[in-house]
Amino acid sequence: MIILIKLLALGQFSAVKAIYSWPSPRYDALEELLYEGVGGSSGGASFVNVVENCKNRTENPQKTTVAAEWLRFAYHDSATHNVFNKTGGLDASIIYELDRPENVGNGLMLTQRDYQSFKSDVIALGAVMAVAACGGPIIPFRAGRIDATGPGVFGVPEPHQSLEAHTESFRLQGFNRSEMISLVACGHTLGGVSSADFPDIVSPPNSTASLPNIRKFDSTTAYDTKVVHEYLDGSTQNPLIVARNATLRSDLLIFSSDNNATMQSLASPEAFRETCKNLLERMINSVPQQVTLGDVTTPLEGKLKRARLMLKNDQLYFRAEFRLQQKDGDPAQGQGVRLLWCDRYGSTAHCSDGKAKRATASARQPSSRSPVSTQLQLNFHEHEFLVPIDPSKSVAAFWFQLDDGTKFDNNGQGYLFQDAVIYADALSVASSSIVNNTIWWTYDVVAGVRTELAPSAVRLMAFDNTRLEGGPPFTANVEMSLNTSFAPRGGYTFYSGSFSTDLFQTTLDLQAVVGGNTYTEDYRTAFPAFNGVELPPGSVDVVDI
Repeated sequence: MIILIKLLALGQFSAVKAIYSWPSPRYDALEELLYEGVGGSSGGASFVNVVENCKNRTENPQKTTVAAEWLRFAYHDSATHNVFNKTGGLDASIIYELDRPENVGNGLMLTQRDYQSFKSDVIALGAVMAVAACGGPIIPFRAGRIDATGPGVFGVPEPHQSLEAHTESFRLQGFNRSEMISLVACGHTLGGVSSADFPDIVSPPNSTASLPNIRKFDSTTAYDTKVVHEYLDGSTQNPLIVARNATLRSDLLIFSSDNNATMQSLASPEAFRETCKNLLERMINSVPQQVTLGDVTTPLEGKLKRARLMLKNDQLYFRAEFRLQQKDGDPAQGQGVRLLWCDRYGSTAHCSDGKAKRATASARQPSSRSPVSTQLQLNFHEHEFLVPIDPSKSVAAFWFQLDDGTKFDNNGQGYLFQDAVIYADALSVASSSIVNNTIWWTYDVVAGVRTELAPSAVRLMAFDNTRLEGGPPFTANVEMSLNTSFAPRGGYTFYSGSFSTDLFQTTLDLQAVVGGNTYTEDYRTAFPAFNGVELPPGSVDVVDI
């Protein structure tokens, strides 16, 4: 069965169909983040827990919602886009610009802390998640942004500026007057203004020990038309409309700049949602000329999340995690999934005898759902497999089959991986120490190389792009050495190498060079505890194919 990136039937997306092929690490990670709300690698942190249900940053009702902070962060990053010279846009340059007056606000600092690798794509995805978490439209998300390595130009609009300055800023971003009005309304249906950031707009509390005062743009936290209706009927308490100082009433200047024609056109909930979906999509897709975004990231019907060979004691195991998507209320939700595979070596290699090995799942559990998948009424179940493997036969192509006969086989070619080099996480160690009030992690990494091979080189490459203050990512390239303190086992001989970093979400690529060929085990979480959850082995039989 050919696995297509299916278009959603509810009309939110209008992408051209594209064929998905595993592995696709960037797509896989961002698809998981968008629809499950969790990080794209083993042990990834939960993204959705921060923003779900349109929650506040803290339990204190004076705090604004996380969603409002994430949406503002995305706009402030994209606002320096120049559509005419095709520079700037949503490129994560904001992480170098948070000391500018135009980017004032603790919410921006906290949002920076929320985001991790693939920074510019995650900023865009965060805006999508924020709007959906508060009940707004689902904004189509495309990946492929390139992170800036330094600050961009100034240019985020500020409340004290004139209508002419605002109009010119939005014109450079690619928005006309009516679109400017709409985009401001689409942003200001969430959040408000804090006295800590703008004391001339919102009066600070009487006591310096008190929390800052926050005045919301409208009377709800939901993504709705209240910001429009309360403006039109005169009941608004939007601080950028009713500020004591008339020169700081930027929303009033903008909303009234066409005699309220645009605001009146947004009064319908349907018109508001559709307009905001289209304009926010354009906003997050504002990218420099050298960037080409991919197709819309849509949820995979059946997804191989992880697959690897691993050692446990002296036994080689094959572990795979397969996620199945289903609609809420689907009567077929409970059907099982089987893992099938061909041997790589021996007389039955590549299923030459017309038979395949088949295993039942060791565990089945629901995956988390993001606000996007919840709104689409999608749910996911993970089927986890752990089966013992004879090293003399190993694993070649593998695939999955449902109880009803449906196959997921990576476009008919089967899922394929190499077995020449593996991460021996059970033998690897991570230790920590504190240096100058900073936690440093030292990773003693062990790689297994098939014993019959004679590698000319074994290497590890470490990567971590999660430094909050920006700057180049952490990288390490280490030549690994034969480690005879570990006796060969499970068909593998072992090599060791070490590195240290002050970051905690490091991933590894392991390489073995054999006879001019390079074999790679890639995108493996460095921290050993994230790589080997205990599971009971599934039962195995042999079937005709």
